[in-house]
Amino acid sequence: MQNLRHEEARLRRKMVGVLLQYARQRAKRTLQEAAEVLGVTPEVIADFEWGRRDISLVELEILAHLYRVPVAYFWSEEIVDTPSDGQIPVKAIIGLRRRIIAVLLQQARLEAGRSREELAQLLDCPPTRIAAYEAAERDIPLVELEAMAQFLGVPMSYFFDQGIQPAGEPLPDMEELRQLAELPADVRRFIIKPGNILYLRAAMQLSALPASTLRRLGESLLDITY
Repeated sequence: MQNLRHEEARLRRKMVGVLLQYARQRAKRTLQEAAEVLGVTPEVIADFEWGRRDISLVELEILAHLYRVPVAYFWSEEIVDTPSDGQIPVKAIIGLRRRIIAVLLQQARLEAGRSREELAQLLDCPPTRIAAYEAAERDIPLVELEAMAQFLGVPMSYFFDQGIQPAGEPLPDMEELRQLAELPADVRRFIIKPGNILYLRAAMQLSALPASTLRRLGESLLDITY
C-alpha cells in the first residue's frame, strides 16, 4: 500500500511538471526567469518540470502568477490567458502564505478530529515533520498537501490564495469609485498601487478566517517577531 502511495506521488509530480513546463513555454518564460522569481537555480525549475523534485503550494502560486494561469489550472487543466507583468513581492508574501497554509492545515486537522500521528502515518513520516509543517518551519510538498487535504476532507482550493491569480474581475462601477474616493488619501494611495494587491488580498483572506485560527496565526507570527 505504501509503495502504491509513493507511485501515485511520483506520477502526480510528473503531471504537475508537464503542466508547469507547458504554462512556462506558453507564457514565453525561460527557466532562468522562473528561477530568478523564486530565488532558486534554473536546475531546480527543471527538476520541478521533470517531476524530480517536490514543489510547494506557495512556489506553485508564484509560478502560476508568473505564467499567467490560475492555480486551479493544475487541477482543471484549463488555461486562462490574462495580462500580467509577472511582478510580485515574493519575499514579502511567501512567509505569510507559508504560515497561513500551516494554520489552515492545523485547522483542517483539528476540525476533522485527526491527530498528527495519523497524518504522519498517512505520509509515512515522523510526527515531528507534521509539527514542522503546522509551525511553518518547512515547506509542504504539493503531493503531500494534496494527500492530507483528501484525508482531512477539504478541497485543495481550501489552501489557495486567491490573491495570486491572474486578474479577471470586471471594472468597478461608479458607486465603488465613489466609495473609494471617500477613503483617506493615504489609504487610497496604498490601495491603487499595483504592488500592494497581494497585501490587500492577504488581508481579505485573513478577515474570513475564524477568530481561533487568527489567534493561532498571530501567535505564530509573534514567535518570529520577538
